[in-house]
Amino acid sequence: MRLRKGISPIVATTLLILVAIATGIVIYVFATGWVGTRLAETTGPRAVLVVESAYYNGTDFVLYVRNDGTAIVNITRAYITAPDGTVYVTNSTSPATYNNNGIIIYVSNTTGYPAQIPANGNPVAVAIGYYNASNGDKDEFPGASKGSGQVYTIKLVASDGSEVTVKVRT
Repeated sequence: MRLRKGISPIVATTLLILVAIATGIVIYVFATGWVGTRLAETTGPRAVLVVESAYYNGTDFVLYVRNDGTAIVNITRAYITAPDGTVYVTNSTSPATYNNNGIIIYVSNTTGYPAQIPANGNPVAVAIGYYNASNGDKDEFPGASKGSGQVYTIKLVASDGSEVTVKVRT
């Protein structure tokens, strides 16, 4: 009968430890590469909108908006919440796009339609108006009266998805 000898327990333990370390390194390299790729692919708003001041002039809500971000954006949508909870959503970037019987809620500034906010940190006056196409007049927002002290909440949304919300007292 022949006696067989195996490897010593010390060598076997050392080999198992080395295999475990190598496996851990491979998993770590894979995980960091995968997570890094996923994070690099995510994109979000590049504009940082800030409302410096806002007021109601009797027909328009006027907001001075600056962009502290890295991208020029257009204000594509505004949500105006009245004190009674009614939400008005801009349905146009220009009062010129009305039909003969419609109400147009629009956003504009000196750059025209839509309101463009440059990425230079300088404030731009943005007007949100209510236009009644049936009589061809710019009207007050429903229920808004200058000097009444009512608070309207206005949320602006830019073309890159960035947002800013402000409360305006009439």
